Amino acid sequence: MSRITPRLAASLLAMALWLTADVHAAPSPTEPEPPAQEKKPPTPEMKAASKEAKPARPAPAPIPVVGGPVAPDDHALRYYASLKQMARVNAELTRLRRLYPAYEPPADLYEAPGNGGVDEEPLWALYSADRIDELKAAIAAKQRETPTWKPSADLTKKMRRKELRLRIGSFWKAEKFLDLVDYIKGENVDVSELAEEVDVLWTIAEAYARAKQNEDAVNMFKRVLTTSKDSHIRVATIQKALGSLRMADVETLLSSVPGAAEGANEYAPIAIDITRARIAAFLHDERAEEVPVPDMQKFEVYAKESRDANQLGLVAWYDYKRRDFAGALEWFKLAIQNDGDAMIAHGLAHSLRALNMLREAEEVAFAWHEPLANNIILFLDLLETDLTREIPPYIESDRLARYAKVTMEAASGEGAQALAWYAYNSCQFDVALFWFERAVAWFPKDATVYGYALTLRRLKKEKGLYELANRYDGLFAKVIEILFPDGYYHPPTPCDQKGAESLHGAPFHTAAYVAPGPATIPGAPANYDPQAASYLAQKNASTPIDMQIPQEILLQRAMKNIRGRFPAVVAPENPLRFRALPMATNNRAPAHGLPVASESPLRKDPATQPPPLVARRTPGVGAMPYEHYGFSLLPGWNGVETATWPPYSQQIAPAGTQWASQDADPAKAGIAVFDARNPANARGLPPAGYGAQPTPRAPPNAYAAPGPRDAPPPAAPAPPGAAYGQYPQPVSR
Repeated sequence: MSRITPRLAASLLAMALWLTADVHAAPSPTEPEPPAQEKKPPTPEMKAASKEAKPARPAPAPIPVVGGPVAPDDHALRYYASLKQMARVNAELTRLRRLYPAYEPPADLYEAPGNGGVDEEPLWALYSADRIDELKAAIAAKQRETPTWKPSADLTKKMRRKELRLRIGSFWKAEKFLDLVDYIKGENVDVSELAEEVDVLWTIAEAYARAKQNEDAVNMFKRVLTTSKDSHIRVATIQKALGSLRMADVETLLSSVPGAAEGANEYAPIAIDITRARIAAFLHDERAEEVPVPDMQKFEVYAKESRDANQLGLVAWYDYKRRDFAGALEWFKLAIQNDGDAMIAHGLAHSLRALNMLREAEEVAFAWHEPLANNIILFLDLLETDLTREIPPYIESDRLARYAKVTMEAASGEGAQALAWYAYNSCQFDVALFWFERAVAWFPKDATVYGYALTLRRLKKEKGLYELANRYDGLFAKVIEILFPDGYYHPPTPCDQKGAESLHGAPFHTAAYVAPGPATIPGAPANYDPQAASYLAQKNASTPIDMQIPQEILLQRAMKNIRGRFPAVVAPENPLRFRALPMATNNRAPAHGLPVASESPLRKDPATQPPPLVARRTPGVGAMPYEHYGFSLLPGWNGVETATWPPYSQQIAPAGTQWASQDADPAKAGIAVFDARNPANARGLPPAGYGAQPTPRAPPNAYAAPGPRDAPPPAAPAPPGAAYGQYPQPVSR
């Protein structure tokens, strides 16, 4: 069944009006209706009767723009006039004048169309049904029958226009934007033929934008703005551009129309939309300038009146981007009160963190951790700093338990190593082994594998220790340092003294995991103490007592301890596999429903040759501890034979990388406090001392396990140097 087109609907409506008029009132004697089979030219009496039938009308009003959204369709009127059905002509005239008071019938209403006497109604029916190919075939057939016949100009024009509409629509529905653009340019389509088809022009402009041909998109939108006489169409064109173009291109378009950039005159109803687009562009770094203060104040009033969490959150993120964390906090709280989602809570937690309200940020992140993975990451990151301190602070048992639960649910290597270091530094070595194994399985990195090796040595698991050292030889130098003495004196740790079991509370055991008990070490800093950053490695490492011992003796001692166990051939694959703990709610990550690797043995790759006895050089890694004794590694995969110094882990992240962006995140704890002490930094200038060379680290200490954010002592003040970011970058990761 063919669909009902606007033209067909108009014809049916006109017929219904005529039937109604025919039932309630007979036609006037002065306007008789000729038989349908007789098609005589109109007599002077008929024309006079048609003029007398015109009802009284009010003062003429502007006639709707032809081709506009309310332009009259006179196809039915012409059709009845061609059949000389005067009653229907009058009924259609009455209908059109009711809709368009200033409408006048065309002067050529009763003139023959000049098509050689061929009835075009079947052709119009094909046109109305969008059967353009069949219409072309029918026209070709009639031209073969009557070579002198040509279709009417109206049919030819509308057929061409509909063909363009259908072809462009098919490309758009198939999302073939490049093909659409090529069709417009390759076929030399005259867009002036589509002047009355504004929606098609919008489609072409959006296709240019999707094809990254922004200049052509701007020109197409600008064409509609400058040629259309309908203010509603011009306003809608700006709205279409806001949703399709970059804000820089939209600004170019707005500047070409008087009053559009300021949201004045006819564009006042969309002034809020323009401001919203500018805020979004500022948040996505597509706009360097801040939104004008008057426009921002109007948007804030609109956001408060709307009580829409999305609009309130937009203001909050804007203030956060401007480093107005106190203002952002209030807007985020208002958005949460108005049914804000987990992303709004994420911004609230970040604002609290930037204001150094870390405990409050932790509670918000935990409360919203299930709906959004970003909040899981933030929650684990907030407490990680305290968990990895050398002297662990007291943390409540329930907080440690929930941290362990979230870590298991997320299979977080960062969270697992934080719990492991907290347990290790509070003398809970069995608990530390549990979490270090999972940390090495989920995220094996230098500090994590080093802590795992220390725990194996504490528990006297020599076989596991040497297997670990052989597996990560050439990659993690700190693990190899355990096997070779550094010649420094390390005082006993609290765990080496009597009563070490009293330095922690009872662990929290469940069927799936065990959480460490609270640390109760005397002299430990308070939880979330911003002044508790200590560098006890310097204090614990005293003057070497055996610096005068020859290198040969040190080598003999080391070789005696490791003989037959290092170096040794071991499987290079990490054998540790642990599954995540499924969440109790239905908001689970897709990975939780998939089979896990821990439930089945790993598929081994076909080995062409046994692993080498000596490790290969790894690009970006520093020297191994045994190299100063004269030993060397095999060349790396790229042929490099020398160690990298400084290693990649101690280099500043290159500008423009994701690593550098994360380091420049203003949500780092206490940034608001840091800005207050360094006003230049709040304005985006390098802080004092930035760019200075770091002080060398003290020799490693067996007890002082470095956390993921362990940093060297502050450097001496130096003049501001060249910087690529706004924030000081860490020297060591």
